[in-house]
Amino acid sequence: MIFGKNKSTACFTPNPRASVRLFCFPCAGGGASMYRRWSQLLPDVEVWAVNYPGRETLHGQPFAASIDAIIAPVLEQEELFAEKPFVIYGHSFGSLVAFAAAFQFQQRSVAARALVVSARRAPHLPASQIFADLPQQPFLVELDKFGGMPDSIRKDPEMMAFYLPIIRADLRLNETSALSPADRIDAPLYLFSASYDPSSSASELLAWKQSTNGHFQHREYTGGHFFIQDNAEEFTAGLGSLIKTIVQEDDEDLIAF
Repeated sequence: MIFGKNKSTACFTPNPRASVRLFCFPCAGGGASMYRRWSQLLPDVEVWAVNYPGRETLHGQPFAASIDAIIAPVLEQEELFAEKPFVIYGHSFGSLVAFAAAFQFQQRSVAARALVVSARRAPHLPASQIFADLPQQPFLVELDKFGGMPDSIRKDPEMMAFYLPIIRADLRLNETSALSPADRIDAPLYLFSASYDPSSSASELLAWKQSTNGHFQHREYTGGHFFIQDNAEEFTAGLGSLIKTIVQEDDEDLIAF
């Protein structure tokens, strides 16, 4: 396992033979360890995962007050992103952060080969669901709609006291952050969603098309909000094929996946 220079990025299984890197941004309450298995599931890719302030390798730091504050330490590692062709991926809240990072890197002439997002409304849209600051029981009821928390955490008061503030902090940003509709990336954008995910409507998902000047494509899986974990092998197999095609084809070509 290796880290980026400020420990906001981690690679659980370095793969120097890989010709492409995948940088993964976690969901609300998540950390880099969310993507620990992906190095084994994507053997032709060097998988890097991002940590947000206040957890895992950045535990002890205050939670970020803005999306810019989350991506600032990532942007400091420009050389890590520029060394090889790279793809950026984000799930749920991580989709918003991933898009912001991809846009800021593009402004620095360090362009991703593609942005892949899943399970979130387009970044310029306001939230249609607000629950980050609800009292604990109603808050947990809302979380249950998206898959909830593991019983091992819910039955442990100390674990709940540790994780709930992290989840609330991320969800608060997810609910209050809407990027400018003028912010667009030039790279192709690939959207994954799930048939039973209540987080976004069809129109909120398809609005991602407005976030790229390049090719846009959407694929729906069967499942709920955490379909990428419930069907990890199937999902990463499709993602691996997509990444392989991305690095082989010109951006203007249509890519089927």
